Amino acid sequence: MKLLIKEIDLGFLSNQHENIQFYMLRSDDRLSFISCIVCVCETAYDIIENWRSIQNMMAVYHQHSGGFDAWNMYLAFVSVESIPVWEKYEIENNKFSARKIVLDDFQEIPDIEQLIIELEKQLLGSDLTLESRSFQLDEDLPYLENYYRGAPLDSKSESRDKRALMIDKIIESLNSNEN
Repeated sequence: MKLLIKEIDLGFLSNQHENIQFYMLRSDDRLSFISCIVCVCETAYDIIENWRSIQNMMAVYHQHSGGFDAWNMYLAFVSVESIPVWEKYEIENNKFSARKIVLDDFQEIPDIEQLIIELEKQLLGSDLTLESRSFQLDEDLPYLENYYRGAPLDSKSESRDKRALMIDKIIESLNSNEN
């Protein structure tokens, strides 16, 4: 999956925040639809002062009324200046209308291609690799199997009691063989 620039009218944001550049990115996969409005700010102050108003305007003018949109929508705030930790925490942990990402402390204002690469890492995990390993059973698994083999799986109270007793025996065994 990739993020692509989507030509969309973001004038409702640009008219209110003239010193901020706005871009719309969308995933190219219909099944995992993600959209991200990127807000490139000259200063950290621009982000701190404007992020709430940008999120509110985006919610009113851009988001659909369905509740699922908030989990497919991101707001990315970008600045060359470093944003204080508390403000960054507050922005990124605010879940109203969209998830938020703060990308700060760049050497220079990144161009949109650089931002796409960084956001693909953040949103899509494009920098992650799958390492293949041969699976080996842990030595203790056969030993523990003696404790849980034959555990009843139904919801009867006798079965719950038996499972609880089995768990107690496992904990007791682990405590006595801690070292």
